[in-house]
Amino acid sequence: MEMIAARSGERYRKLPGQRRGIWRGASVWMGSDHLLAVRSLRFREEYKRFYLRDVQAIVVARRPRFHISTRAKGIGALWLLSFPLARATAMGVDAWWLAGAALIAAWIYISAACSCTCRIHTAVSRDDLPSVYRMWSARRFLAEVEPRIYEVQGVLEGNWAEAVEYRQVGAAEAAVLSPAGLLANRPPRPAARPRTLVSDVFVASLFAGAAADFLTLHSVTVASRWLLMGLLLVQVGGAILIFVQYHRGLLGSGMQKLAIVALAVIGLTYYAGLLLAAFASGRTVPVITNAEAALPGFVVLREISAGAGLLLGLAGAAISLKPARADEPGIIKG
Repeated sequence: MEMIAARSGERYRKLPGQRRGIWRGASVWMGSDHLLAVRSLRFREEYKRFYLRDVQAIVVARRPRFHISTRAKGIGALWLLSFPLARATAMGVDAWWLAGAALIAAWIYISAACSCTCRIHTAVSRDDLPSVYRMWSARRFLAEVEPRIYEVQGVLEGNWAEAVEYRQVGAAEAAVLSPAGLLANRPPRPAARPRTLVSDVFVASLFAGAAADFLTLHSVTVASRWLLMGLLLVQVGGAILIFVQYHRGLLGSGMQKLAIVALAVIGLTYYAGLLLAAFASGRTVPVITNAEAALPGFVVLREISAGAGLLLGLAGAAISLKPARADEPGIIKG
């Protein structure tokens, strides 16, 4: 990409959406008056230009796309590398397998329900854009490309059938339209919402986790630990789905920030528990047994965890009850 930019003297800006694989890759770049689609195959790259004046339509259609992205491969690698830590706790291996099942379920959901195909039409061609294969990437891609096409081709106002009959096609009419007028004629997009069903389940799991911690502080059993582990998995899975909905423009930034804080609290509590187990047992590889979980240090840690969960649940309830705003700073703005 740098080579073709240096040869042509063109300054390119990368557009949303990128597909990276072991052998193949794809991306789309914005030039001064055209789109440049790049497809790579190992050490070879193919380029195709689509001039903005020639673009007739960009069609996005929902379709399952079971592509394993570079991000998914990284998450999978971290999951595999976490196995030694999972063996450090009595129920860690079971939780490790459940976390893997949750990650696979999230990937299947995103691939089946949040994926799409993107095709660009001109007078002489019809080409797919492999880099735009998720709906949130398609929305961001269109949000950046549409204003540039409007600047070049103009916008038809009123009855478009009559306007086509009497309109003088050419660069002169397109030049009269200002970027401010073009943006004003764009159809509004729905604003991000403060809550969804996923966020409601996530907030409810925070309250349920805090209540379960308080009720089982001094009665650590196998059943209670399974209950806490199940609620923990619901919280982690809910946080992942909240990130997905935030990037799709369905949720506002408030719930996304709450999910980040909740994951940070879960991680700090987990590693604090491992340190307490190491000091209590004197073993190099700490294992949190039911007897050690009833020690005063673990009870205090669980009280702190329960209090943090209660505060996070109250914060989530406040965010959910806050009225929606048109200027909510989500990824896709109205």
